[in-house]
Amino acid sequence: MSNINSIIIDDEINAIKTLKWELNGLDLPLSIIEKFVDVHDAIEYLTYHAHKIDLIFLDIQMPDMNGFDFLERFTTRNFEVIFVTAFDEYAIQAIKESAIDYILKPVEPEGLTRAINKAINKKQVHHKAPQNFKKISIPVGSEIIFIDPHDITYCKSDGNYTHIFTINDELMIAKTLKYIANLLPEALFFRIHQSYIINLKYIVAFDKSTGYVKLTNQLTFPVSRSKKSEFLERL
Repeated sequence: MSNINSIIIDDEINAIKTLKWELNGLDLPLSIIEKFVDVHDAIEYLTYHAHKIDLIFLDIQMPDMNGFDFLERFTTRNFEVIFVTAFDEYAIQAIKESAIDYILKPVEPEGLTRAINKAINKKQVHHKAPQNFKKISIPVGSEIIFIDPHDITYCKSDGNYTHIFTINDELMIAKTLKYIANLLPEALFFRIHQSYIINLKYIVAFDKSTGYVKLTNQLTFPVSRSKKSEFLERL
């Protein structure tokens, strides 16, 4: 199991000490690389070292800049985020920011363990994906098209046809969505609805109030009620 490199950002030094103590007591492959009470110092550090960090434990209410404003400084993120806060009113916004989890202070070991395991699982999927997923063959007319599954953002059912949307293109094939689902690697894709399959790596947010998931292309898709629990477990 690969190690998770993490940093803690909180303007209260006692909160950092408490969280560090809790983390050190867990039997998990996690290392605390740095700790920051000044959010500007954290930004400067991540500007040069973000590629080394897998996970950030982030407070929300801090002087000068709150946790959400902090995340806006990074147009792309190589790290996951677990919010650790004393306030419960920001949970929906945290979901929209694609946070791994939202933990209330005082921190409980069970919730902390669950959140970190989510980060571990996402890292394992990310690292395995490029090595294990071969190109899939798609019949299009008289040709067979070979597609890297990482390039597929989502698939949409159209009766006995399926629209396959990639990063740069769209294909329509005379095959059902079920047929396509059997070709796609299960670790990377999830059928959220009878009409849609999405690539999990392109998810940026899930709105619990509407039941819609948003991808990096800013399109939103409904998650059926019967799939919701399983879908949230995969995130």
